[in-house]
Amino acid sequence: MKQPADAASQQHYEHDNAVLLQGLLVVDEQPVIEHDEELSSLGQELQRIDHKLNLVLELLSQTLRSWRNLPAPVPVRLTIDGVEWSSSQELPMDEPVLLKLYLSPVFPNPFVATGKVQSCRSNGEHTYAVFVRFDELGGQVQDVLEKVVFRQHRREIARARLRNSGGERIFS
Repeated sequence: MKQPADAASQQHYEHDNAVLLQGLLVVDEQPVIEHDEELSSLGQELQRIDHKLNLVLELLSQTLRSWRNLPAPVPVRLTIDGVEWSSSQELPMDEPVLLKLYLSPVFPNPFVATGKVQSCRSNGEHTYAVFVRFDELGGQVQDVLEKVVFRQHRREIARARLRNSGGERIFS
C-alpha cells in the first residue's frame, strides 16, 4: 500500500492488535498447578476446564479459518521494531507498506501495522530479505508485542537446548 493509514484506521488497528496479542498471551500460557494434595482435585478440575476451553477455541478457529481465504504460511522474523521475511519482489527503500501478519492458526485475525521498508537485500536468485520497520505502535500494543516476542524467543532457546541435548527429557 502506497498511502499511509489515516488516524481512524490507525486507532482501529491498535485496538484490534492489542486484543489479538493479549489473546495470544492468554492462550499460550501454561497453567501452574501446585502438587499439594489438597489442591490436586482442584488442579485436576482446572486442567479439565482448560482442556475443554482449548478444544472449543480450536474448533471455533477452524471454523473461522474455513470462512476466510488466508495466505499461505511464510517464515518471518518478528521483532518489537518490525518484521523480516523472504520475498520474490524487490521493494524500494522507505516504501510505505501496510502489513497483515497472521501470527497464529488459533486466531485467524491479522496483526495489522504500517511501516516503511528499511532494507531489501538480495538472497540469491530472485529472492530478497525484506525488513520493514513498524511505524509508531500504540503503547499498549508495544508492551504486549514485547511480551509475545520475548516468550517466543524463550521458546526458541528451549527448543535449541532440547535439540542439542539429544531430545531427551525427564517428566515428573
